[in-house]
Amino acid sequence: MLDGDASSARSLVLAAIIIQLVFFFIGILGVLGFAALFGLATNVTATGSTPGTTISTVPFLGFGLFFMLFSGFFLIGLVWILLDYFLVYKRLESGNVREAETPALVLGILQLLFGGIIPGILLIIAYTKIGDSIRRNPRNQQNTFP
Repeated sequence: MLDGDASSARSLVLAAIIIQLVFFFIGILGVLGFAALFGLATNVTATGSTPGTTISTVPFLGFGLFFMLFSGFFLIGLVWILLDYFLVYKRLESGNVREAETPALVLGILQLLFGGIIPGILLIIAYTKIGDSIRRNPRNQQNTFP
């Protein structure tokens, strides 16, 4: 059973994960919208030209680079989500408060450095809540390693 501080930390981590998921899906929709807008048409029929004449458009090299760049960002975002979930949230959920302390701080700092400002701040606040829980509850001070 989690005390109030550990429960608050778990809620903060869950909020960080949800925010990351929202931005992840908004980004995917943006890339798909960009693809639909610029990547689907390769030939355009010229207005007023002789019937059957088409003008080939220049391939969108920029689209390919844009897609590759943002695909990398989305994969990194997915890694952050999975790390937050498995290293912090699942440990708090199972009652291993002490084991969630260090990953919360490390992931919070790394996300602050690499653009996840809101989730990073939430994870650092969760880290302080985990520390409060450990100090107030002697059961959380011991490691649960077998």
